[in-house]
Amino acid sequence: MKLLITGIIILLFHGTTHGQKLSFSPEFVFGNRSFAYQHFVKSDLSEKWSMNNVTLFDTEHKGGDNNIFFIRNTLVYKLNKSYQLNAATGVKNPGAFGTVSAQYKFTKQAFYISYSIGATYQDDVTLEQSISINYSPQITSNTRLYINLFMVSNTDFSTLIRGIQQLRLGITKNKLMTGVAFNFDQFNNSSKTLSNYGIFIKFNY
Repeated sequence: MKLLITGIIILLFHGTTHGQKLSFSPEFVFGNRSFAYQHFVKSDLSEKWSMNNVTLFDTEHKGGDNNIFFIRNTLVYKLNKSYQLNAATGVKNPGAFGTVSAQYKFTKQAFYISYSIGATYQDDVTLEQSISINYSPQITSNTRLYINLFMVSNTDFSTLIRGIQQLRLGITKNKLMTGVAFNFDQFNNSSKTLSNYGIFIKFNY
């Protein structure tokens, strides 16, 4: 129910800001272990400045011991076409955090890659790296193959504090993406690992 209410609020927010430079990408994953909702919202403030929000709620079908949440708000300064600086605050298992990072992006036709590296402070300062790879070649006039890999590594140089891997394989037609999803999460040097696989539905607005 909480996920449903959150989705409605986001859709209402999107509707009230339709006239602004806003992009909104909600995704729903129906998996073997859990149901997950996540979205990416971006608002361009100027040619150089923008803000974005990433939100994830992952709720188990049975019990709630392994529920996952992640909310991050980021202020972005674009240096040029390829490089940008990020400053973010948010909350995730197990609490609030802050991050500063530098990010590189490369796009060529149907291929896109993004890599970021920076420092995150939660209970202590840690090194955080993330990479996103997307390949979407044309299949027909309005259909594309959709392959997306996203990975995050958060470490204190001796222990993997948090690891995330998400893989999506499917097709894109107009603003709708659908296919199979694989999510893998690691906590505390992989002393605790979670996996979730199933189908996903994603929209681009």
